[in-house]
This record gives sequence, C-alpha cells and structure tokens, in this order.
Amino acid sequence: MMYRAAVLLASAAFICASPPSFALGLADPASSASEEPNKATQVGNDVIASARRWIKGDLGGRSELEAFAAEGRLDAQEMLGELMGPNGPHALRDELAACGWFAKAAAYSRPDSLHNSALCAEKGVNGTPNLARAAALYQQAAERGYPKSLCALGNLYVAGRGVPKDEAKGAALCRQAAEKGDPDAQTDLGNLYLQGVGVSHDIVQARHWYELAAAQGQPNATFVLGQIYWNGDGVSRDQSKAAELWKAAYRGGRVDAAAHLATWLFTSWMSAHPRGDVTVLNEAIQYQEVAVRSVSEAKRAEAQTLLTVMQAAKATAEKEQ
Repeated sequence: MMYRAAVLLASAAFICASPPSFALGLADPASSASEEPNKATQVGNDVIASARRWIKGDLGGRSELEAFAAEGRLDAQEMLGELMGPNGPHALRDELAACGWFAKAAAYSRPDSLHNSALCAEKGVNGTPNLARAAALYQQAAERGYPKSLCALGNLYVAGRGVPKDEAKGAALCRQAAEKGDPDAQTDLGNLYLQGVGVSHDIVQARHWYELAAAQGQPNATFVLGQIYWNGDGVSRDQSKAAELWKAAYRGGRVDAAAHLATWLFTSWMSAHPRGDVTVLNEAIQYQEVAVRSVSEAKRAEAQTLLTVMQAAKATAEKEQ
C-alpha cells in the first residue's frame, strides 16, 4: 500500500518514541519486494526531504510538496496522497484529498498511484464504492509492473466484487504477485491455502507463504504464524516461538496480539518465578492494559477482570519481597 509514508513515519517514530497504539500506521508493508523495483514508482530525494519536514510539523514541507506537484511531479503527487491517506500521520489525514492526488498521478499511468486510486474506488472514498473501476485500475497497475495490484484484483475475483466470481482465477493472480515477492500477496495466498479457497486446503503451503511474508515484516502473516505454532498446526507445538511471533506482530500493528501475549506471560509467571520477582508479570500487565483498551465493548469486562487478577497477583508477590 502506501509504503513510503510508512517508512518515513517509522523514522519519525524512532525519533519521537511513538506509543504502540500508533504502530498500525507504521506497519503497512512495502508495495513490492521484487528484485527489480519499478522505476516508475521511485521518489526523488527532494520530495522525501519535504515529506519528512511536514511530518515533523513544518508546514513549509507541505508547501514544497504542493509546489512540486503543481509542476507536474508525479512523485510529489503520490507522496501527498500517501501522507494524507489512511496510513499517514493522524494530523495530516484527509482521505478525500489523498484520493485526489492519487488520481492526478494515475492519469499519467504511475503504477502505485493507479493502485491507490483503485483502493479509493474500492472503498468509495468519493461517495459510493465503484468496484468495476477499482478492478480496471488494479488491472492497469498490474500491467505496468505493480505486483500488489495483481492480488488486489485477485481478491475481487475471489469475492466476486466488481468482476465475476472466480476463486481459482483470484488465487492464481495472488500466486503471481506472491511469487514476485509481494508480502501482502504472500499473506493472502497463505490465507487462501489455509481456508481452501480457490486452491486445495494445504496447511504446509499456507505456512510457507506466511513465513515468506513474515520475513518481510508483514504483521498479519506473523500473527497467523504465531497461531499456527501455538496450536501445533502441521508443526511441532512451540509456545515460545508463537509468543515471539506475536510480539513481532504487535510491534507491526497487530494490537490484538496483546491479549495473547498477556495470557501467555501471566501463565508462564504463575507456573514458575523467583519469589517476589514480578518482571514477567509487569510485562503481562502492560500487554493486558493494551488489550483492555483495544477489545470490543462486549469483551472489555472480561479483559478488565483478568487485568484486575494480574494486578492483585502483583500486589501479593511484592509483599513477599
């Protein structure tokens, strides 16, 4: 998706020590991990420098980007869209304006802008979703060497949205993108194998594609891999490995991994810990506090109850010191 904004935000997060709740915007994977990046999607260093200034609060950076865009710089138009889009900094977000910038660059067949314009059409940012237009734009981006659009189009075929339903064709398109190295496509292909949609159910193949995607930092693949190792689905059960994968997924924006980590850490602490040592318990409490804030209203009371139990256990343990 909008990977350049994610990279720039990651740099800003390192400087500003952004909290985990902001991590979701930092986690979107690169649009392509192919060995030969599409030159048509490259961005000038001057555009990157201006974008960084705007992220840090300098409105001069925005003015520079808009000036570049007015000169017809497609990289500046794309960057403005990425920064104002749903994965940009919260303070800069204006999804309608972002889609307008994508459309400007897409008019000149810039592949990543075609893809992002397709996302706008699919979501109906301008009012009503236009799935047929989204499919056409994904097709154009794919024809111009943008792998992610292959699987985005494939997902439309799998669901029969904007195109005739054809699960096998959708899976084949996702495979093409996955084989080109796109981590989102690898994740989606893993999902298809896991569910047996468009392909035969095959947990080994599912795990293979999840592992490739996770190696590139795709948080959804990393999260599901954690579940696979936790349950021992097609592999030896390994809860420690599952927990490490969930931690990586959490850092990548899967906040729902917090509840799994809190439960595992609390159980581990309860089973064996030095007298009065609450180090692991403190970590469990931190994750559970995130879980309480992030779960649905229906599950909040249960999550709060577990947090209260953890806090009571900590108070008792500290008295033992």
